[in-house]
Amino acid sequence: MKEQNNNGIDFRFSEGFELLYRRTADQLFHIIFRQTGDKSVTQGLVQNIYLKLWERRFELKLDLPVEHYLNRSAKLAALDYLKTASRRKHHLEEILGQQVRVTQETEHAILFDDLKFQINGITDQLPPKCRTVFLLSREEGLNIREISKKLAIAEKTVEAHLTKALKTIRYYLEKKV
Repeated sequence: MKEQNNNGIDFRFSEGFELLYRRTADQLFHIIFRQTGDKSVTQGLVQNIYLKLWERRFELKLDLPVEHYLNRSAKLAALDYLKTASRRKHHLEEILGQQVRVTQETEHAILFDDLKFQINGITDQLPPKCRTVFLLSREEGLNIREISKKLAIAEKTVEAHLTKALKTIRYYLEKKV
């Protein structure tokens, strides 16, 4: 026995289903396309609606015309797609942002290591006392007064050594650029 919906269409069997598809597919396409703006996405969503309808054809009991059910399914499919696409876009933007940060951090680390290597090469060429003052200042973080006491030299001498070291480093670094 064939069952019919309240529109007189038997969509449990392929002939009725094909008739329903021909009658309603364009309308569903327009409903979804207005929301997504993407033809291939819209076609896929329309196909999924009919696929689900076909899969549920024996269990589906409708209290309203099948066209209303399909229109509602189209609206929900479009909204679901847009929500999923929005989440996916957000996650991709997050991943891209993280990737950019990691790349920048890596580039900065490489540049920093290269600069440190260059500065170490330059400081190795400084006179011993000048190199010692510079290293105490920059690597150990001592101020002029602390370096003066530690090396038992005048603060003005410490300043002179630091000035000479910085000028030498700046000169060689500018020469490489």
